[in-house]
Amino acid sequence: MSGNVWTRAANRMVAAGQVPLPVTETLIELLQTILDEEEAEFIQTFDRPSLNLQEIRERCDLDDASLQAMLDGLLHKGALMVSRSRSSGVDVYHLMPPLPGLFELTMVRGGRGEKEKRLAMLFEMLFDELAGLVQANYEPTMEVLKAVPPITRVVPVECEVDLKQDTVMPYEDAMKIVDKFDTFAVSHCYCRHHKDLLGNPCRVTEEKVNCLTFGRSARFMIDYGFGKEITAEEAKRILKECEDAGLVHKFFHEKNDPLRDEFAICNCCKCCCGTFDLFYRGAAPMMTYASHRAAVDGDLCTGCEVCVEKCPMEAVALDGEVARVDINRCIGCGVCAYHCPSGAMSLERTGMRSVFVPPPRRG
Repeated sequence: MSGNVWTRAANRMVAAGQVPLPVTETLIELLQTILDEEEAEFIQTFDRPSLNLQEIRERCDLDDASLQAMLDGLLHKGALMVSRSRSSGVDVYHLMPPLPGLFELTMVRGGRGEKEKRLAMLFEMLFDELAGLVQANYEPTMEVLKAVPPITRVVPVECEVDLKQDTVMPYEDAMKIVDKFDTFAVSHCYCRHHKDLLGNPCRVTEEKVNCLTFGRSARFMIDYGFGKEITAEEAKRILKECEDAGLVHKFFHEKNDPLRDEFAICNCCKCCCGTFDLFYRGAAPMMTYASHRAAVDGDLCTGCEVCVEKCPMEAVALDGEVARVDINRCIGCGVCAYHCPSGAMSLERTGMRSVFVPPPRRG
């Protein structure tokens, strides 16, 4: 089987990403649910994750009309993305790995048919297989992943946070980031939709349509039916609703570089978010960039435990009747500070840091 078209396609797509997924029967069946055999064969064209149109032409024997039809089909299915190079103005096609990539683009439309339910189940099985692989090779896997840069940045929620002589900087404020762009798209939260299809709906919010993309990425989402175009004011309203619900803002940056522009934001809950889900099931560490850390004013803390309940990383616990923060688990999301009724929780700016929290190790 190692030489067949589906295994080769699976290997090529896994190699395009950062998550070392095992090529199992589950992954093969997942790809067979999304692609046809001709498309799986065409995937071999991508001997590297990103190619422009001329490079693709040089690697395949399709005429121009057939090639464009193939590319359009794969773009609509979420197996490819396309963006325009700022330096050359040339369109570049990017092969989507299973995770993150294919999972998000197959769930983000919010479809509820038998195909989507089948995909949800297969992704769930794939995540369990990943957890099993990580747990069986825990220490060497953690050593390898420590060298992998995070793909997200946590941005504090927009609230009045007492930082003594400091403030939340504008570039770290979700609302201000929105103002940098003029094109916006909103889509179904693929993580909550995945859980919905499995019969395990979100315990934090009933809102499902709150994944945001900006700029060129938003244009792709709109053009290929993955999202709906909205205004900046609508994007800000969605962010405010997410903050009120206690969701965590996670921004994605171009080329996974926090110094480059943002292109998307996930509004994450502990019970559905893929990164939290994989962390708690023991499949992946929590890896993110952060610039703040929670702190407690013991004189103001009433021991109400709202912060304990709200913290998605379980980084807060009561020590007697006062909250204490495990700084090694804190991702600086600000959810605790936003919801603290006594004003005892605040954020301290740490400067940009890489957070790496190993997942629970199962017995």
